[in-house]
Parts: sequence; structure tokens; C-alpha cells
Amino acid sequence: MAVGELRGNAVPRFSRWRVVPGWAYALAVVLVVWLAAWRIFNGMWTLPLQSAEVTPLHVWLNDVNAWVRDNRDSNPLFVYIFDGIREGVGWVASIFTQLFVQTDVGLQLPEVGWLGVVAIMTWIAAAVGNYKVAALTAVGFGVFGVLGVFTDAMWTFSLTLTAVLFSVVIGVPLGVWAGLNKRVDSILTPILDFMQTLPSFVYLAPLALLFLIGPASAVIATIIYAAPPIIRLTAHGIRTVPPTIGEAADSLGVNGRQRLWSVLLPLARNSMVIGLNQTVMAALAMVTISALIAAPGLGQLVVQALQSLNVGRAFVAGLAIVIMAIVLDRVTTAASRRAEISARQSNPLRRRRRLIVLGGGLFVVFVAVYLSR
Repeated sequence: MAVGELRGNAVPRFSRWRVVPGWAYALAVVLVVWLAAWRIFNGMWTLPLQSAEVTPLHVWLNDVNAWVRDNRDSNPLFVYIFDGIREGVGWVASIFTQLFVQTDVGLQLPEVGWLGVVAIMTWIAAAVGNYKVAALTAVGFGVFGVLGVFTDAMWTFSLTLTAVLFSVVIGVPLGVWAGLNKRVDSILTPILDFMQTLPSFVYLAPLALLFLIGPASAVIATIIYAAPPIIRLTAHGIRTVPPTIGEAADSLGVNGRQRLWSVLLPLARNSMVIGLNQTVMAALAMVTISALIAAPGLGQLVVQALQSLNVGRAFVAGLAIVIMAIVLDRVTTAASRRAEISARQSNPLRRRRRLIVLGGGLFVVFVAVYLSR
């Protein structure tokens, strides 16, 4: 009987009505009205759209461009500030370019040839990393010559070194300051966010207007994009030092400078090296973009090859950029782990053997540099 009662009380499925929400009816009415209005008024009361229109903002920007062009050689702002910055950055870049690319005298050959460059970079990779990274570095820089883009690769390498050098010189002190002072960190954070989120194409035109085009402007554009990682990670490394360690240092009577150099910076070293790694990668990411403001190197090869639809040349130049990024990434990553590995090695014989091998390798480097001149 219970089953019969349940069957008798059950509501047939076909007799149930699904409740449609009110917003669905409103949406349907709006769509019907919109389609009807489009059908009735299509082509009526329309005005032709101008293909191009100069707005007041365009006029103002063109006036600024004309003013800068007319007053560049006489205005103190350009003569003493912008031109001074450009010449200073260009002078530092010329040190690396004359060392690895070309000089200004004679046959304009570099101070160090390809053999010397490979030897120097291999020894540095072995010193800060390990022998596997050194072998990768030797193969990577050797491949540049095999691909026939060694000179362009050295242009890119030199400008990248310049940008990374300025990023470190500017970024590490700012990162330490931000790590020690919350107010400075609150001021720098939105600025760094703006530098990292702003598309790099946006500030190429203003930089070209202020600093002209060429290697110096390309380095400045790269610094804007590459400096934030090392600032952020340096500040992070300083902030994450345990307070108890600082209190222990204070109990020993150290002053602020000793506390910074003996306690905070050594403990933040791993974070700082990771920041250096990210800065190097960011600098290499700007290679092709900076070529748009006449930066020489592999990026220029990529841009020219794409303009002429030369796929093979673009692929070779792009492959060289990837190889350089891989090599520098492995070297900086190995450098960040080197201190921990050295601390774990308690065998003095192994350390002595490593120093002997590096000393012998340094002699080989001097010979290779001499033969490459």
C-alpha cells in the first residue's frame, strides 16, 4: 500500500513547468528590439568617418618634437643632463665593444679575438660555477663562430653587459635601501610596477627623442626593463634575514655598516644572485626590441631578416640569442649555488685541487688572449 500511495501522490514529469527567470525574458525583449531597430534604421543618420584625424594631442607632441630638435644644442637640460647621460653610458659601452667587437684605430679589430673570448668566458663559468657549465659556455660561444654571427653576438653581449652593469650599480643600493626602509619600499614598489608593466615599445620613442638613437639609447631602454628584478630581489633578501641574527650581531657591538656588510648582504646573497639572473634574462629579452632604435647586434639581424623575409637568417640570429640566454642563465644559476656547494665541501684537498686547476686555466686564458690579438 505504501508503494501505491507513493505512486498516487507522485507528480507526472510532463506536468512540471520549469520556471524561467525574469532576466531571460528581459534579455530576449532587448535582443528583439535591437534587431528590429537595426533593420529599420540601418544606413540612416550616419556620418562618414575620417580616415585619419590629427588631434590636439598629436599637435602638441609634434610641437614638443620640433622644440627639442631646435633647442637640443643650446638648452642646458640637454647639453648637461641628457647628453651627459648618453655620453656616459656610451663611454662604458665602448669599453666592452672595443674589448670584444672592434677598436677605433688601425684595422678596427677587437682587443680580444674569438679564441680569447671563449677562453675568458669558459674560465669565468668554471670559477663561479662548475666544469659542466664551463663546457656549455665553451660550446655556446664557439657556436656563434660556427653560425657566422660572432661579431653580432659580441655586440649583443657587450651591450647586455653594459645594461646589466648599470642595473646592478643602480639596483643593489636601491634594493638594500628598500629592504631596510619600508617607506622607501612603498615609494619604489609602484615605480617598479610601472617599469615592468609598461610595454617597452611605449618608451622607445621618448628615449629616442631625449637621447637620440644608437647603442646608448638602447642600453638605457634595457636598463628601464632589466633593473626592477634585481631591486626587488635584493630588497626581498634583506627583508627575509631573520631578526634574531640581527639582534645577535647588535649584541656583539657591530655598527650599522658592519651589520650590513658582514650580516645582511652575505645572507641575502642567494636572492641577489637570482635577481642578477633575472636581470640578465630581461636584458636579453630587449635585444630585438632595442634594435628598433638602431642597437647593433643579433637583434638588428633579426629585424633586417624579417623585413626582407629572410627566414634562414632570422632563424640563425634568433638561435644565437637563445644560446646566449641559455649560457648566461646557467652561469648565473650555478653562481647562486656555488656558495652553498663550497660550504658543504669540507675536504681541503678538493678545494686545493680546484684552485690549482683554476690557476692553470688562468694561464691558458692569458695564452689564448695573446694568440687571439
